[in-house]
Amino acid sequence: MLKTEAAPYDDMSNGQVDPSKWKILSFPMGNGETWAWEEPKARFEAKNGGLSVTVDPFTRKHDHVHMFDDPKQLYGSTRTLPVSRNGETVFEVEMGAETYRGNADDLRDGFAGFNVMDFSTGMIFDLISTGQKIGAIYERLLIPGLTDEKTAFTYLIESPFSGVRTEPGKMHHYSVRLNAAKRRAEWHVDGRPFFKAEGIPVELGEITLGFGLFTLKPIDPARGSVSTHGQGATGIWKNFQYFVV
Repeated sequence: MLKTEAAPYDDMSNGQVDPSKWKILSFPMGNGETWAWEEPKARFEAKNGGLSVTVDPFTRKHDHVHMFDDPKQLYGSTRTLPVSRNGETVFEVEMGAETYRGNADDLRDGFAGFNVMDFSTGMIFDLISTGQKIGAIYERLLIPGLTDEKTAFTYLIESPFSGVRTEPGKMHHYSVRLNAAKRRAEWHVDGRPFFKAEGIPVELGEITLGFGLFTLKPIDPARGSVSTHGQGATGIWKNFQYFVV
């Protein structure tokens, strides 16, 4: 499809999580149990023409596996979306964020996220915000049987000279552009280039879109999870769509 044929996934205009389009994500723990990224007291409301999700304070944590510890409330699309083999596939959303009783200058301490995820390869391409600072995540998850300590990685990127400024609750336009043929990913905020990654180490599969609230604190070998200390966050999302250029 051309840019003029942008395909909406969910405009979020009803201010609710549509179960036909989104589900709480979960992952097998390897012991017959499943870890669900869901907070017991998440609050939902219509806001700014989209959906607002608040978790205040964060409570979900895991003392040993950072992939379980990081997301507090995480939704994924109920269907995957193809990545063009020839052109660039663009995934977009409008998102706002606000954090409470945390360090809004530290992206790791709590943020709202827009997630572009390829679970077949473990590749993650995210844009995130605390409401005071914006960042990008370029990651390959550590998934037993798929990746190992040598092939998994996590990069948290700031772009201080991008010209993008934010404030709590302010909505921005976020997009991730994937070029499968050139193995390139580009992150944009309000149409401005934010980050670019060349040489994606795998051939991309299909994409699961996602949104949610997160931390990104390394697990302490002695104390376990240090991701929750009474802080919380709100994210607002609307107008998820994708197209090929």
